[in-house]
Amino acid sequence: MNDYLNEYPIIVEQPVDWGDMDANSHVNATIYFRYMENARIVFYERIGKYEYEARTGVSFVVASTSCTLRHPLVYPDRLLVGTRVENISGSRIFMKYRIVSTKHGLVAADGEAIIATHHYVENKNIPFPDELRHNIETLQGRL
Repeated sequence: MNDYLNEYPIIVEQPVDWGDMDANSHVNATIYFRYMENARIVFYERIGKYEYEARTGVSFVVASTSCTLRHPLVYPDRLLVGTRVENISGSRIFMKYRIVSTKHGLVAADGEAIIATHHYVENKNIPFPDELRHNIETLQGRL
């Protein structure tokens, strides 16, 4: 199962809650985005995003996100949700997610997000900060 997540430096364990399911008795498609968000927040914490934001007023905005469902999830299950940055270009980072069902031992979904760097005081997108780029490269073992 860990083979599915070899390229993901952040892996968050996530339960499937009863309330995550819909009338069709499987996890509602919108919930997969919450699982990915949970992993993204842990990624942000690990790269020091919130400290950087407090010092500079620079934050991130989710510009777009998508999810490809591969296997239905149902309660009960425990998920492993991996996230990584695939690419940094200009003011954007390109994140990848993978959701793995421990119950079934397979990939339940793959997701992507484009995250834009935004300076809230100046109200404009700015180039991705070198400090956070360095933290990402270190976290992902590229330095």
